[in-house]
Amino acid sequence: MDDPATLPLLPAASRADARAAAMRKPSAPTLARLGWRLMASAAGLFATLVGLWLWSSWETTRHDLEQRSELTATLLAVNAETTFLRIQDDLQQLGDTLQNRGALHDPVGMFIALDAFKSRHPELGGATVFSPDGQMLASTASRPTRSLPNVLQEPAYADYRDDFNLALATQGLSVGRPQYGLLLKQWFIPLRYAVRGADGQARFVVQTSMLLEHQQALWRGLPTQPGVAMGLLRTDGWLISRYPDQPSHVSIYGQPAKGALVRALRSAGDAWRGIYTGKTADGEQREGAWARLRDFPIVAFLSYTHDEVMQMWWADVRAPLLALGGMLALLITAYTLLLRNFVRRMVRIRRQMDFVRAEELPSSGVAEIDALLRQLVRSREHMRRFARNREKALLEAAQAGTYTRSLRDGVLVAADSSFARMLQRPVRRLIGREWDELFNTVDEVPVGEAIGDAKTQKRGGRRLVWTRGLHGETIWLSLAEHAETTAQGHKVIHGLAIDVSERENLLRAVERQSQRLQTLWELATGSSMEDPGVETGDAIAYMLAQGRDALDMQAAIICLRLGDECHMLYVQDLHGRFRQGQTLSANHPLCACDDHENGALWIADTSLHPNLAATAGVRSVIRLPLVRAHQTLGCLLLLGDDPQGEEFDPTDRQYAELLAAWFARVLHDRNQRDTLLAQAYTDGLTGLLNRRAAQLRLDEALQSMRRGGQSFSLALCDLDHFKLVNDEYGHAAGDAVLRQMASTLRQGVPRGGWVARWGGEEFLIMLPGLDTQAASAAMDVLRQRVAQRPFLVSERSLHITLSIGIGGLQGPQDEVVRVLTEADDSLYEAKRQGRNRVITMR
Repeated sequence: MDDPATLPLLPAASRADARAAAMRKPSAPTLARLGWRLMASAAGLFATLVGLWLWSSWETTRHDLEQRSELTATLLAVNAETTFLRIQDDLQQLGDTLQNRGALHDPVGMFIALDAFKSRHPELGGATVFSPDGQMLASTASRPTRSLPNVLQEPAYADYRDDFNLALATQGLSVGRPQYGLLLKQWFIPLRYAVRGADGQARFVVQTSMLLEHQQALWRGLPTQPGVAMGLLRTDGWLISRYPDQPSHVSIYGQPAKGALVRALRSAGDAWRGIYTGKTADGEQREGAWARLRDFPIVAFLSYTHDEVMQMWWADVRAPLLALGGMLALLITAYTLLLRNFVRRMVRIRRQMDFVRAEELPSSGVAEIDALLRQLVRSREHMRRFARNREKALLEAAQAGTYTRSLRDGVLVAADSSFARMLQRPVRRLIGREWDELFNTVDEVPVGEAIGDAKTQKRGGRRLVWTRGLHGETIWLSLAEHAETTAQGHKVIHGLAIDVSERENLLRAVERQSQRLQTLWELATGSSMEDPGVETGDAIAYMLAQGRDALDMQAAIICLRLGDECHMLYVQDLHGRFRQGQTLSANHPLCACDDHENGALWIADTSLHPNLAATAGVRSVIRLPLVRAHQTLGCLLLLGDDPQGEEFDPTDRQYAELLAAWFARVLHDRNQRDTLLAQAYTDGLTGLLNRRAAQLRLDEALQSMRRGGQSFSLALCDLDHFKLVNDEYGHAAGDAVLRQMASTLRQGVPRGGWVARWGGEEFLIMLPGLDTQAASAAMDVLRQRVAQRPFLVSERSLHITLSIGIGGLQGPQDEVVRVLTEADDSLYEAKRQGRNRVITMR
């Protein structure tokens, strides 16, 4: 008779198919190959860590360099500030001397004063005096008897004009851009000081110059590294000085500077210092810092070339990187030798496995592998034992178990190991637990209550229950039960439980998938919004309910972020925990998820997140941003009462993302429609109602009055002498006055009234419930308020007055056109009587 361990477990007809399937099955990798994969993974991890370290070192190097650059730029700024302040004081003293001595009418005396200034300041390029019209009156670079040019008229001095006009408008020292002096015959930085009279007007301009070569020599002596550039730049973009200089000064001083420094200054706002990165005026990629001079519109800057920064970084990481590379090569060599020795040893063991007992096998050097090899040698005996207990194994494979529970209180009093194994819990943790605490009942044919009563024939029942496993999965059990009274008189229920999790999960997955297909079809075809009678809000609520049910969630919410609060715009909640219009604080666990990528939040089990575990009844959360046209409109929240295992199924994620995209499109379309309506009825300049919207509202007010509502009066307001504001200050100033006037009128309108821009500088005010006399009194108060308010235009304060005409309804049969005509006639009369008054014809 054959050994039971050698009997086939498959029918004879299927042996060939089994062998063919075994041949088609891919072979498992060898231990050596697994070792190399492990080594490759370790090498990849090592490379990743080294890369992160290199990146961190690079960021550290750049950060340290930026700090040093900011400090050096600040010192350069302080040095330049001190120099310019000293020169400003000297020029002011020279101007006072010329003004007090009346030297302007004595060219020879003026030249003597300028020559004395030059002798006291040999480091400067002499001194020159100009009249406000640009005529050079005297200069140390020319003889007193020689005719001097006019820098504002002669073409040779065209580059002087903008800076000269700037000096006339500047209080204190004005630093011009570098020029090539036709008298000095070299490049210089012009420094001008406008001497003013008691009326504040410039009487003459005193100019000196800082020779560009002399200023460059100060920086040339600083102990700087090769490739370092430093200099001064006006905040309007003109370069004043730069070291090292270009071979041709015109290439950098002849036009406004461009590059990373200029862009950084434009975006810095009122910051006193900062950093910049990118191409500079010399066309090189640089990284540096800048600092402002406090009393002058100038910044000092310092920068390094990108190559110099790279060299600094490489000097820091070169030695450690080479050491790590050598260590990695040594480890790979040692691992190769060890692996080769291990493979040889395993080959010898494999040849001996069929001829020795488990206890006689030589050691492989790894305890776990030795245990596995001994287990393989003992496998024949285990197979014989398995054949003898085949019936028991088949019963265990059926996934069935038995239990007993008390009928009175539902406490589990007995359970076998198979039942406990299906629930993934030990038996000791099941005994003594209440049945309703362990299971949720889906459907049931109840067990007979009158056990032992001969009149009751219904003594058994079937039902389907479910519970959660240790990892959040759903376990479904089909129960067959019968009631019994024990010898001690206790009423109990004996039951047989069969694990039908695979079947039930499949059925529910099919049901959810059907719901998803229906929802996706409606999303794709837009059938939920094709009915003209269906509002957008109803379609959104319907799709929310569909998505909630398809994902087996209990709540679906669309939230809008309004300031520091999260506003629930649409809510579909089976339990009523959330309601439409409810707000949550911005730091609420369901809203505060800005630290997650793209604003999305996927939490399959909130027990792993303490901040969400406190939210009552919520065990799983999906939060997706509603993004359309690069604008985040709000978020979609899907909340479940049950955990979803370790993570959400990929198909669930894709379905939820499709829902979010659809909701974002619908909300975006609705917002665009609302915006277009608002633009059609709103004045773009003042934000008030436009004439079209005002006419519609007046018609509505008239119809309301005819239905028994209150009467009203109208006031037409016109700004007095508004054309003078536009002619003297420009239309931009006029627009500013109109916006301020609109704000004043809106604040002064009585309760229930409104303001509209009727056209040009005319405004219409609706005064409900007031007759013409009361309306006139209310508008006179508003007129006085406008007359007392200063209107700020171009740093000036203007006083604007209003002329106001009043018109009122005379009865239900009156028309708005007549009331407007009356108000217009009253306005004309107010203008004729001298303006700044309120007139009513009745």
